[in-house]
Amino acid sequence: MIKLHYTFRTVGPLHTGSDVNAGTMRTLRRQKCILADPVVYTSRLTDEQRRDAVLQVAFGVWQAIDWKQIKGTRLMGIWDEFANKMLAAAREGSKYKFLEKLCRLWGIESLTDRNILVAIDALSDYELIDTVRNELMYIMLRMRIVRDNNREAKKEAETAEGFFDFSKEKETKVQFLDLLSIELGEEREIQRIDDEIPCISGNSIRGKIRRLVMYDFCQRTNIKRLDKRIYHTLFTGGFLDQSTKYEDLDKMDLLITKCPALGLLGSAVGNMTIEGEMKIGWAYPLCRERGTDKKSYWEYLDTVFQTRHDSSKIDKEFELAGEDQTQQMKYEYEVFADGTPFEHRIVCTSHDSLLLSCFSHALKLFKENPYIGGMGSVGNGEIAIEWDDAQLGSSDEYCQYIDSNSKNIREFWENASI
Repeated sequence: MIKLHYTFRTVGPLHTGSDVNAGTMRTLRRQKCILADPVVYTSRLTDEQRRDAVLQVAFGVWQAIDWKQIKGTRLMGIWDEFANKMLAAAREGSKYKFLEKLCRLWGIESLTDRNILVAIDALSDYELIDTVRNELMYIMLRMRIVRDNNREAKKEAETAEGFFDFSKEKETKVQFLDLLSIELGEEREIQRIDDEIPCISGNSIRGKIRRLVMYDFCQRTNIKRLDKRIYHTLFTGGFLDQSTKYEDLDKMDLLITKCPALGLLGSAVGNMTIEGEMKIGWAYPLCRERGTDKKSYWEYLDTVFQTRHDSSKIDKEFELAGEDQTQQMKYEYEVFADGTPFEHRIVCTSHDSLLLSCFSHALKLFKENPYIGGMGSVGNGEIAIEWDDAQLGSSDEYCQYIDSNSKNIREFWENASI
Protein backbone atom coordinates (compact mmCIF):
# COMPACT_ATOMS: atom_id res chain seq x y z
CA MET A 1 0.00 0.00 0.00
CA ILE A 2 1.17 3.51 -0.84
CA LYS A 3 -0.45 6.64 0.63
CA LEU A 4 0.46 9.92 -1.02
CA HIS A 5 -0.66 13.20 0.57
CA TYR A 6 0.86 16.02 -1.41
CA THR A 7 0.36 19.63 -2.53
CA PHE A 8 0.43 21.36 -5.89
CA ARG A 9 0.14 24.91 -7.18
CA THR A 10 -1.53 26.26 -10.27
CA VAL A 11 0.69 27.57 -13.06
CA GLY A 12 -1.58 30.06 -14.73
CA PRO A 13 -5.40 29.90 -14.40
CA LEU A 14 -7.22 26.64 -13.70
CA HIS A 15 -10.88 25.95 -14.52
CA THR A 16 -12.54 22.83 -13.13
CA GLY A 17 -14.67 22.19 -16.20
CA SER A 18 -17.97 22.54 -14.34
CA ASP A 19 -21.19 22.41 -16.35
CA VAL A 20 -22.84 24.88 -13.98
CA ASN A 21 -23.54 28.27 -15.53
CA ALA A 22 -24.15 31.50 -13.64
CA GLY A 23 -25.74 33.53 -16.38
CA THR A 24 -23.14 33.86 -19.12
CA MET A 25 -20.31 32.69 -16.86
CA ARG A 26 -19.24 29.09 -16.27
CA THR A 27 -18.45 28.68 -12.61
CA LEU A 28 -16.05 26.43 -10.77
CA ARG A 29 -17.31 23.12 -9.43
CA ARG A 30 -18.23 23.49 -5.75
CA GLN A 31 -18.88 21.17 -2.84
CA LYS A 32 -20.49 21.86 0.52
CA CYS A 33 -17.95 21.75 3.37
CA ILE A 34 -18.27 22.33 7.10
CA LEU A 35 -16.08 25.27 8.07
CA ALA A 36 -13.06 24.48 10.23
CA ASP A 37 -13.86 27.62 12.28
CA PRO A 38 -17.49 28.77 12.00
CA VAL A 39 -17.82 32.44 11.10
CA VAL A 40 -19.50 34.45 13.85
CA TYR A 41 -20.39 38.12 13.46
CA THR A 42 -22.82 40.63 14.97
CA SER A 43 -25.50 42.53 13.11
CA ARG A 44 -28.07 45.20 13.92
CA LEU A 45 -30.17 44.43 10.86
CA THR A 46 -32.92 41.90 10.37
CA ASP A 47 -32.49 39.50 7.47
CA GLU A 48 -35.01 41.54 5.48
CA GLN A 49 -33.17 44.79 6.19
CA ARG A 50 -29.85 43.19 5.28
CA ARG A 51 -31.16 42.03 1.90
CA ASP A 52 -32.85 45.38 1.27
CA ALA A 53 -29.61 47.22 2.02
CA VAL A 54 -27.65 45.03 -0.40
CA LEU A 55 -30.41 45.50 -2.95
CA GLN A 56 -30.15 49.28 -2.58
CA VAL A 57 -26.40 49.17 -3.19
CA ALA A 58 -26.97 47.09 -6.32
CA PHE A 59 -29.68 49.43 -7.60
CA GLY A 60 -27.55 52.48 -6.90
CA VAL A 61 -24.86 51.09 -9.16
CA TRP A 62 -27.44 49.97 -11.75
CA GLN A 63 -28.82 53.51 -11.96
CA ALA A 64 -25.36 54.96 -12.53
CA ILE A 65 -24.61 52.77 -15.58
CA ASP A 66 -24.25 54.68 -18.84
CA TRP A 67 -27.03 52.91 -20.74
CA LYS A 68 -26.22 54.70 -23.97
CA GLN A 69 -23.09 52.52 -24.17
CA ILE A 70 -25.06 49.27 -23.71
CA LYS A 71 -26.28 48.13 -27.11
CA GLY A 72 -27.20 45.12 -29.20
CA THR A 73 -26.76 41.61 -27.90
CA ARG A 74 -25.02 42.89 -24.79
CA LEU A 75 -28.26 44.53 -23.69
CA MET A 76 -30.05 41.18 -24.05
CA GLY A 77 -27.69 39.60 -21.49
CA ILE A 78 -27.41 42.59 -19.20
CA TRP A 79 -28.86 40.85 -16.13
CA ASP A 80 -26.41 37.99 -16.40
CA GLU A 81 -23.55 40.43 -16.87
CA PHE A 82 -24.60 42.43 -13.81
CA ALA A 83 -24.81 39.27 -11.68
CA ASN A 84 -21.38 38.12 -12.84
CA LYS A 85 -19.83 41.48 -12.00
CA MET A 86 -21.51 41.49 -8.59
CA LEU A 87 -19.96 38.11 -7.88
CA ALA A 88 -16.56 39.27 -9.16
CA ALA A 89 -16.70 42.31 -6.86
CA ALA A 90 -17.62 40.05 -3.94
CA ARG A 91 -14.12 38.54 -4.08
CA GLU A 92 -12.90 41.72 -2.42
CA GLY A 93 -12.34 41.74 1.34
CA SER A 94 -14.38 44.79 2.37
CA LYS A 95 -17.63 46.53 1.50
CA TYR A 96 -15.82 49.63 0.27
CA LYS A 97 -13.54 47.64 -2.02
CA PHE A 98 -16.63 45.76 -3.23
CA LEU A 99 -18.33 49.01 -4.24
CA GLU A 100 -15.15 50.39 -5.80
CA LYS A 101 -14.58 47.29 -7.92
CA LEU A 102 -18.22 47.03 -9.02
CA CYS A 103 -18.16 50.66 -10.17
CA ARG A 104 -14.83 50.13 -11.93
CA LEU A 105 -16.17 47.09 -13.78
CA TRP A 106 -18.98 49.24 -15.17
CA GLY A 107 -16.83 52.30 -15.85
CA ILE A 108 -18.79 54.35 -13.29
CA GLU A 109 -17.05 57.46 -12.01
CA SER A 110 -19.81 58.93 -9.84
CA LEU A 111 -22.92 57.79 -7.97
CA THR A 112 -26.02 59.92 -7.49
CA ASP A 113 -28.09 57.78 -5.11
CA ARG A 114 -27.20 58.80 -1.56
CA ASN A 115 -29.06 55.75 -0.21
CA ILE A 116 -26.00 53.73 -1.22
CA LEU A 117 -23.98 55.38 1.53
CA VAL A 118 -26.70 54.72 4.10
CA ALA A 119 -26.88 51.07 3.03
CA ILE A 120 -23.10 50.65 3.04
CA ASP A 121 -22.83 52.17 6.53
CA ALA A 122 -25.61 49.94 7.87
CA LEU A 123 -23.94 46.76 6.61
CA SER A 124 -20.80 45.20 7.98
CA ASP A 125 -18.12 43.99 5.57
CA TYR A 126 -19.08 40.36 6.03
CA GLU A 127 -22.85 41.03 5.77
CA LEU A 128 -22.53 42.63 2.37
CA ILE A 129 -19.95 40.24 0.94
CA ASP A 130 -21.62 37.10 2.32
CA THR A 131 -25.06 38.14 1.06
CA VAL A 132 -23.78 38.69 -2.47
CA ARG A 133 -21.78 35.46 -2.46
CA ASN A 134 -24.56 33.23 -1.14
CA GLU A 135 -27.85 34.98 -1.98
CA LEU A 136 -27.05 36.53 -5.34
CA MET A 137 -29.87 34.74 -7.19
CA TYR A 138 -32.42 36.09 -4.71
CA ILE A 139 -31.00 39.62 -4.97
CA MET A 140 -31.10 39.52 -8.77
CA LEU A 141 -34.67 38.19 -8.84
CA ARG A 142 -35.81 40.97 -6.52
CA MET A 143 -33.99 43.54 -8.62
CA ARG A 144 -35.83 42.41 -11.72
CA ILE A 145 -39.22 42.31 -10.00
CA VAL A 146 -38.88 45.72 -8.38
CA ARG A 147 -37.45 47.30 -11.52
CA ASP A 148 -40.16 45.83 -13.75
CA ASN A 149 -42.88 46.99 -11.35
CA ASN A 150 -41.33 50.44 -11.25
CA ARG A 151 -41.08 50.54 -15.04
CA GLU A 152 -44.71 49.48 -15.49
CA ALA A 153 -45.87 52.12 -13.02
CA LYS A 154 -43.85 54.77 -14.84
CA LYS A 155 -45.15 53.57 -18.19
CA GLU A 156 -48.77 53.73 -17.04
CA ALA A 157 -48.30 57.23 -15.61
CA GLU A 158 -46.57 58.60 -18.69
CA THR A 159 -48.94 56.84 -21.10
CA ALA A 160 -51.83 58.52 -19.33
CA GLU A 161 -50.11 61.82 -20.09
CA GLY A 162 -49.50 60.66 -23.66
CA PHE A 163 -45.71 60.96 -23.79
CA PHE A 164 -44.13 57.61 -22.76
CA ASP A 165 -40.65 57.49 -24.29
CA PHE A 166 -39.67 53.90 -25.05
CA SER A 167 -36.10 54.95 -25.90
CA LYS A 168 -35.53 55.86 -22.24
CA GLU A 169 -37.00 52.68 -20.83
CA LYS A 170 -33.58 51.37 -19.75
CA GLU A 171 -32.73 54.61 -17.95
CA THR A 172 -35.55 54.38 -15.43
CA LYS A 173 -34.40 55.52 -11.98
CA VAL A 174 -35.53 53.17 -9.23
CA GLN A 175 -36.16 54.54 -5.74
CA PHE A 176 -37.94 51.89 -3.75
CA LEU A 177 -36.31 51.82 -0.31
CA ASP A 178 -36.39 54.53 2.31
CA LEU A 179 -33.03 53.59 3.78
CA LEU A 180 -32.41 57.16 4.91
CA SER A 181 -34.73 56.42 7.82
CA ILE A 182 -33.58 52.87 8.55
CA GLU A 183 -33.71 51.93 12.22
CA LEU A 184 -30.98 49.66 13.52
CA GLY A 185 -32.01 47.11 16.12
CA GLU A 186 -30.06 45.49 18.93
CA GLU A 187 -26.94 43.54 18.11
CA ARG A 188 -27.54 39.86 17.37
CA GLU A 189 -25.03 37.12 16.76
CA ILE A 190 -25.09 35.32 13.42
CA GLN A 191 -23.13 32.16 12.66
CA ARG A 192 -22.19 30.47 9.38
CA ILE A 193 -21.01 26.87 9.75
CA ASP A 194 -20.69 25.75 6.12
CA ASP A 195 -19.69 27.02 2.71
CA GLU A 196 -19.69 25.91 -0.92
CA ILE A 197 -15.96 25.55 -1.57
CA PRO A 198 -14.64 25.27 -5.16
CA CYS A 199 -12.65 22.10 -5.70
CA ILE A 200 -11.47 19.58 -8.28
CA SER A 201 -13.20 16.20 -8.38
CA GLY A 202 -11.17 13.05 -7.93
CA ASN A 203 -12.94 11.55 -10.93
CA SER A 204 -11.64 14.24 -13.29
CA ILE A 205 -8.07 13.74 -12.06
CA ARG A 206 -8.50 9.99 -12.37
CA GLY A 207 -9.59 10.46 -15.99
CA LYS A 208 -6.46 12.45 -16.80
CA ILE A 209 -4.23 9.78 -15.24
CA ARG A 210 -6.10 6.96 -17.00
CA ARG A 211 -5.57 8.47 -20.44
CA LEU A 212 -1.88 9.09 -19.76
CA VAL A 213 -1.35 5.51 -18.56
CA MET A 214 -3.29 3.88 -21.40
CA TYR A 215 -1.62 5.92 -24.14
CA ASP A 216 1.73 4.99 -22.66
CA PHE A 217 0.61 1.34 -22.48
CA CYS A 218 -0.39 1.29 -26.17
CA GLN A 219 2.83 2.99 -27.23
CA ARG A 220 4.99 0.53 -25.28
CA THR A 221 3.21 -2.47 -26.80
CA ASN A 222 2.81 -0.86 -30.25
CA ILE A 223 -0.96 -1.41 -30.26
CA LYS A 224 -2.41 0.20 -33.40
CA ARG A 225 -5.93 -1.22 -33.64
CA LEU A 226 -8.67 -1.59 -31.01
CA ASP A 227 -12.31 -2.57 -31.05
CA LYS A 228 -14.31 0.50 -30.00
CA ARG A 229 -15.72 -1.25 -26.93
CA ILE A 230 -12.20 -2.28 -25.95
CA TYR A 231 -11.06 1.30 -26.40
CA HIS A 232 -13.70 2.46 -23.92
CA THR A 233 -12.73 -0.32 -21.51
CA LEU A 234 -9.15 0.94 -21.48
CA PHE A 235 -9.45 4.70 -21.93
CA THR A 236 -12.80 5.81 -20.48
CA GLY A 237 -13.59 3.24 -17.80
CA GLY A 238 -15.89 1.07 -19.93
CA PHE A 239 -19.67 0.84 -19.67
CA LEU A 240 -22.15 -1.56 -18.12
CA ASP A 241 -24.43 -3.63 -20.37
CA GLN A 242 -25.56 -7.24 -20.85
CA SER A 243 -22.75 -8.34 -23.19
CA THR A 244 -21.55 -10.72 -20.47
CA LYS A 245 -24.24 -12.87 -18.87
CA TYR A 246 -22.50 -13.41 -15.55
CA GLU A 247 -19.46 -12.24 -13.62
CA ASP A 248 -16.43 -14.11 -14.90
CA LEU A 249 -13.60 -13.80 -12.36
CA ASP A 250 -11.17 -15.70 -14.57
CA LYS A 251 -11.82 -13.25 -17.41
CA MET A 252 -11.23 -10.29 -15.12
CA ASP A 253 -7.91 -11.79 -14.00
CA LEU A 254 -6.96 -12.31 -17.65
CA LEU A 255 -7.73 -8.70 -18.54
CA ILE A 256 -5.63 -7.45 -15.63
CA THR A 257 -2.79 -9.79 -16.62
CA LYS A 258 -2.85 -8.37 -20.15
CA CYS A 259 -3.12 -4.78 -18.83
CA PRO A 260 -2.10 -4.27 -15.15
CA ALA A 261 -3.36 -0.68 -15.32
CA LEU A 262 -6.94 -2.07 -15.40
CA GLY A 263 -6.31 -3.53 -11.96
CA LEU A 264 -5.06 -0.15 -10.85
CA LEU A 265 -7.68 2.12 -12.42
CA GLY A 266 -10.62 -0.27 -12.78
CA SER A 267 -13.19 -0.52 -15.56
CA ALA A 268 -16.63 -1.82 -16.46
CA VAL A 269 -16.74 -4.88 -18.73
CA GLY A 270 -20.22 -6.02 -19.72
CA ASN A 271 -22.02 -6.55 -16.44
CA MET A 272 -18.75 -6.94 -14.53
CA THR A 273 -16.89 -4.20 -12.70
CA ILE A 274 -13.16 -4.29 -12.09
CA GLU A 275 -12.66 -2.22 -8.96
CA GLY A 276 -9.44 -0.25 -9.23
CA GLU A 277 -6.86 -0.22 -6.46
CA MET A 278 -6.10 3.49 -6.99
CA LYS A 279 -8.21 5.75 -4.77
CA ILE A 280 -8.15 9.42 -5.76
CA GLY A 281 -9.55 12.09 -3.47
CA TRP A 282 -10.91 15.54 -4.27
CA ALA A 283 -8.38 18.36 -4.46
CA TYR A 284 -9.17 21.37 -2.27
CA PRO A 285 -7.48 24.77 -2.12
CA LEU A 286 -5.47 25.39 1.02
CA CYS A 287 -7.71 27.96 2.66
CA ARG A 288 -9.02 29.41 5.91
CA GLU A 289 -12.42 27.80 5.42
CA ARG A 290 -10.90 24.31 5.65
CA GLY A 291 -8.42 25.26 8.37
CA THR A 292 -5.42 24.63 6.10
CA ASP A 293 -4.27 28.22 5.46
CA LYS A 294 -4.77 31.78 6.67
CA LYS A 295 -6.20 33.04 3.36
CA SER A 296 -9.79 32.61 2.22
CA TYR A 297 -10.32 30.66 -1.00
CA TRP A 298 -12.06 33.78 -2.38
CA GLU A 299 -8.65 35.46 -2.59
CA TYR A 300 -7.59 32.84 -5.15
CA LEU A 301 -10.55 33.23 -7.52
CA ASP A 302 -10.59 35.22 -10.72
CA THR A 303 -12.62 35.59 -13.92
CA VAL A 304 -11.20 35.04 -17.39
CA PHE A 305 -12.78 36.80 -20.36
CA GLN A 306 -12.36 35.29 -23.82
CA THR A 307 -13.49 36.52 -27.20
CA ARG A 308 -13.68 34.99 -30.65
CA HIS A 309 -12.79 37.56 -33.28
CA ASP A 310 -14.40 37.58 -36.71
CA SER A 311 -11.23 37.65 -38.85
CA SER A 312 -13.30 37.44 -42.06
CA LYS A 313 -13.90 41.19 -41.72
CA ILE A 314 -10.22 41.99 -42.25
CA ASP A 315 -8.89 38.98 -44.18
CA LYS A 316 -7.74 40.08 -47.65
CA GLU A 317 -6.28 36.74 -48.80
CA PHE A 318 -9.57 35.10 -49.73
CA GLU A 319 -12.68 35.98 -51.68
CA LEU A 320 -15.42 34.93 -49.27
CA ALA A 321 -18.84 33.86 -50.54
CA GLY A 322 -22.08 33.16 -48.74
CA GLU A 323 -24.13 34.97 -46.13
CA ASP A 324 -22.29 37.70 -44.25
CA GLN A 325 -22.89 37.13 -40.55
CA THR A 326 -20.67 38.46 -37.80
CA GLN A 327 -18.97 35.61 -35.95
CA GLN A 328 -17.93 37.27 -32.72
CA MET A 329 -18.50 35.94 -29.24
CA LYS A 330 -17.57 36.97 -25.74
CA TYR A 331 -17.60 34.44 -22.91
CA GLU A 332 -16.21 34.24 -19.40
CA TYR A 333 -15.45 31.60 -16.84
CA GLU A 334 -14.35 31.44 -13.23
CA VAL A 335 -10.85 30.17 -12.47
CA PHE A 336 -8.37 29.56 -9.69
CA ALA A 337 -5.67 32.18 -10.17
CA ASP A 338 -2.01 31.48 -10.86
CA GLY A 339 -0.26 30.24 -7.71
CA THR A 340 -3.29 28.80 -5.91
CA PRO A 341 -2.12 26.06 -3.48
CA PHE A 342 -4.00 22.74 -3.26
CA GLU A 343 -3.85 19.63 -1.12
CA HIS A 344 -4.61 16.22 -2.58
CA ARG A 345 -4.52 12.53 -1.65
CA ILE A 346 -3.90 9.48 -3.83
CA VAL A 347 -3.73 5.95 -2.40
CA CYS A 348 -2.92 2.54 -3.87
CA THR A 349 -4.58 -0.11 -1.69
CA SER A 350 -2.94 -3.10 -3.38
CA HIS A 351 -0.07 -5.15 -1.93
CA ASP A 352 0.75 -6.70 -5.30
CA SER A 353 4.22 -5.55 -6.34
CA LEU A 354 3.29 -5.29 -10.05
CA LEU A 355 0.32 -3.01 -9.34
CA LEU A 356 2.39 -0.93 -6.92
CA SER A 357 4.99 -0.52 -9.65
CA CYS A 358 2.24 0.41 -12.13
CA PHE A 359 0.97 2.97 -9.59
CA SER A 360 4.44 4.50 -9.39
CA HIS A 361 4.67 4.68 -13.18
CA ALA A 362 1.21 6.27 -13.46
CA LEU A 363 2.07 9.08 -11.05
CA LYS A 364 5.39 9.74 -12.74
CA LEU A 365 3.53 10.14 -16.03
CA PHE A 366 1.13 12.52 -14.28
CA LYS A 367 3.98 14.62 -12.91
CA GLU A 368 5.56 14.78 -16.37
CA ASN A 369 2.22 15.89 -17.87
CA PRO A 370 0.74 18.05 -15.09
CA TYR A 371 -2.55 19.27 -16.54
CA ILE A 372 -6.00 19.01 -14.96
CA GLY A 373 -9.39 20.69 -15.30
CA GLY A 374 -10.98 22.13 -18.41
CA MET A 375 -10.32 24.79 -21.08
CA GLY A 376 -6.81 23.42 -21.54
CA SER A 377 -6.76 24.37 -25.23
CA VAL A 378 -6.69 28.06 -24.29
CA GLY A 379 -3.94 27.85 -21.69
CA ASN A 380 -5.63 26.63 -18.52
CA GLY A 381 -4.92 23.75 -16.19
CA GLU A 382 -1.15 23.48 -15.74
CA ILE A 383 0.00 22.65 -12.20
CA ALA A 384 3.33 22.29 -10.39
CA ILE A 385 3.27 19.05 -8.39
CA GLU A 386 5.20 18.99 -5.13
CA TRP A 387 6.00 15.50 -3.90
CA ASP A 388 9.11 13.45 -3.28
CA ASP A 389 9.49 10.81 -6.01
CA ALA A 390 11.08 8.50 -3.42
CA GLN A 391 7.61 8.11 -1.86
CA LEU A 392 6.38 6.35 -5.00
CA GLY A 393 8.87 3.51 -5.16
CA SER A 394 10.18 2.06 -8.43
CA SER A 395 8.28 1.61 -11.69
CA ASP A 396 10.90 -0.78 -13.12
CA GLU A 397 8.92 -3.98 -12.52
CA TYR A 398 5.88 -2.70 -14.43
CA CYS A 399 7.93 -1.33 -17.36
CA GLN A 400 9.94 -4.55 -17.66
CA TYR A 401 6.75 -6.64 -17.54
CA ILE A 402 5.14 -4.64 -20.37
CA ASP A 403 8.27 -4.60 -22.51
CA SER A 404 8.98 -8.33 -22.16
CA ASN A 405 5.35 -9.32 -22.93
CA SER A 406 4.57 -6.64 -25.50
CA LYS A 407 3.98 -9.05 -28.41
CA ASN A 408 1.48 -11.25 -26.54
CA ILE A 409 -0.22 -8.21 -25.07
CA ARG A 410 -0.54 -6.52 -28.47
CA GLU A 411 -1.99 -9.64 -30.13
CA PHE A 412 -4.48 -10.06 -27.29
CA TRP A 413 -5.86 -6.51 -27.33
CA GLU A 414 -5.86 -6.02 -31.09
CA ASN A 415 -8.01 -9.14 -31.45
CA ALA A 416 -10.09 -8.77 -28.29
CA SER A 417 -13.80 -8.02 -28.27
CA ILE A 418 -16.50 -7.72 -25.62
